[in-house]
Amino acid sequence: MDDKVNEFIEKAKTADGFIFGSPVHFAAATGNLTSFLDRAFYGRGKIFQGKLCASVVSCRRGGATAAFDQLNKYALMSNMYIVGSSYWNQIHGSNKEEAKQDLEGLQTMRNLAKNMAYMLKCIEVGNIKNIQKPQYEETIRTNFIRKS
Repeated sequence: MDDKVNEFIEKAKTADGFIFGSPVHFAAATGNLTSFLDRAFYGRGKIFQGKLCASVVSCRRGGATAAFDQLNKYALMSNMYIVGSSYWNQIHGSNKEEAKQDLEGLQTMRNLAKNMAYMLKCIEVGNIKNIQKPQYEETIRTNFIRKS
């Protein structure tokens, strides 16, 4: 398919980091984003390894940590470095005006931005100083179903 996922993959090859965000629907990221990330990451872990990733979610009330966890798993399974903040990267509100009232959520997002910028600068300095990123072993796949 010639679509936005393929455009993203091409850009991802040269990107230093990513921020994936979603509103929360039924304690999960949106179906559109989930489908997008499933296609982007499936079989392409090497494109993403060693890069920064942050996930952010927005919800009215509940389900934020489940959606946040869901988004982080793409990074965790791809040898990415997850950038955190002072709390889970979530903000609450049914709309933009309500979200602006979540002072703790806004502070969390500002701290996340500072941490992401700092880590990107650290990677840049590491590249200048020729500090090599880890070299990963070839993936070993274990099948836990044993034939008797």
